[in-house]
Amino acid sequence: MNRHGNWTVILGCLLIPVGVVSAKVAVLNTAVPPVLVNPSFEDPGDAPDRAAGWGRWGEWMNREEGWTPVRSGRCLLGYHHWEIGRANNSGVYQDVDHAVRGVEYTFGVYANVDKAKSPARDALTIEVRLESIVDGQQQIVASKLYKVDSLVPDQWEKLTVSGAPVNDSLRVLVIVTPSPQNGTRGGAVRFDDAFLEVTG
Repeated sequence: MNRHGNWTVILGCLLIPVGVVSAKVAVLNTAVPPVLVNPSFEDPGDAPDRAAGWGRWGEWMNREEGWTPVRSGRCLLGYHHWEIGRANNSGVYQDVDHAVRGVEYTFGVYANVDKAKSPARDALTIEVRLESIVDGQQQIVASKLYKVDSLVPDQWEKLTVSGAPVNDSLRVLVIVTPSPQNGTRGGAVRFDDAFLEVTG
């Protein structure tokens, strides 16, 4: 083999590892498709009224097996507005694995509100939110507020919010704030089929 042939072999050997390294970097920088745990609230947690994979706070935000209509499966998340005695909000949340800083995600959930109209129920609001943990504190990345009186009763409506986490942590939340009038709150809201997608 001549000198030129030797250099060709050497250069070829050097280029292969560089290509492999480039491929690995590209794979590591690609967002892993996000997966929510128990998105349809089918599986119970440590109690039948809690959905596995979802944290919860506040009153009367329960996993329900007997409520209808469901959008899919046999269970949903039910907010008992008529049971609320105080004006504090209630909600559920989930911390998502494999979030990538700067990648845009869209979180959503389907909501179904009662057909019965009442002034107290109409003041009810639903917020879908994305958060990141910064210095041990939850920081809002994106939030969208929906008023119940803007939703079509007895129909499943898609509620969404989009945003990019500021680091590799991402929390999705559904927050319900009751009507402020104590003693006249009525109706309920059903939630089903939460989802999280990479959108940018």
